[in-house]
Amino acid sequence: MKGHYKIVIANAKVRYDFTIRRNITIIKGNSATGKTTLIEMIREYYEAGPDSGITLKADRPCRILAGRDWKILLSTIHQAIVFIDEGNAFLPTNEFAESA
Repeated sequence: MKGHYKIVIANAKVRYDFTIRRNITIIKGNSATGKTTLIEMIREYYEAGPDSGITLKADRPCRILAGRDWKILLSTIHQAIVFIDEGNAFLPTNEFAESA
């Protein structure tokens, strides 16, 4: 994907509002600054929708990539913004780099 994409995700306690401007963007920061919370909120919204208490507005669908089946999941994702938590074991592998 090329271009820039605005994302707003919020619940009763926290709100994230940012724009992604590259096809690969790494969100980094100190521990306990909300990176994992962002991913968990996207996952909850994807699984339960508005019933989760989370609102998600984005120019493209947002998906989470995690777990052992990451390669299968990645092959089904098209024209979406993909979020990956840094704790996933596949992240530093050559196999993931080639797939991405």
